[in-house]
Amino acid sequence: MIKFFRNIRKNLLNEDKTVKYLKYAFGEIILVVIGILIALQINNWNENRINSKKETIVLANIHKEFTQNKRQLDSVVGQHQVVFKNCAGVIGLFPIKSKPGPEALDSLATMLWWTYGGNTFNPTQTSINALASTSSFDIIKNETLRDLLISWNDLVTDYQEEELASRDHIWSQYDPYLSKHFDWNLNFKDERNDFNALQTLEFEYLVRSRYDLVDQILNTSGELQKVQATLDKIIELSKP
Repeated sequence: MIKFFRNIRKNLLNEDKTVKYLKYAFGEIILVVIGILIALQINNWNENRINSKKETIVLANIHKEFTQNKRQLDSVVGQHQVVFKNCAGVIGLFPIKSKPGPEALDSLATMLWWTYGGNTFNPTQTSINALASTSSFDIIKNETLRDLLISWNDLVTDYQEEELASRDHIWSQYDPYLSKHFDWNLNFKDERNDFNALQTLEFEYLVRSRYDLVDQILNTSGELQKVQATLDKIIELSKP
């Protein structure tokens, strides 16, 4: 093809047909430009097709991962609700002015057992970490989904602060007090338990603190609701 065009140019010059040669040269330039544009278009099309396939795979992984994360969060929240309910039950008995009867002691022991909790939300973040490490968030075409994924880690960190504060209270204050006065199983039938400890202001303060900290997780801070809403939106927008 190149040899063909070269021969045409040579013949036109030999015949001293300058105008015709210039027209031909101009036409050849246009053909070259058109060829380049077509090649770029094909290249862009191939690149978009490859990125589209990558996005489909990434979205499928994100959808699966965040569906699992939602199940885990629902389970953790359910456990926080159990703690919250039982703390409220113990608080409902205050002030405890004397040793409760056998049935009341059994009920109190059960409620105290379930005031521990301490579970935390630890989502799997393989897909997001992979996107972050390769700076590939742009592969997600949906701008809303992309923004939610970028902000996810910070959102989880803010929520986990409430859970960690609650867990720290358990092991630094709540459990040391209970372990000093009661047996490990909270078996109140054991006479070695110090039932006077149930009547102290310190005991009331610790139980109320447990209640308030779990209330922060579930209701007051609003971080849980943000995480739940973001989870639902990511799952919806990443559906195959």
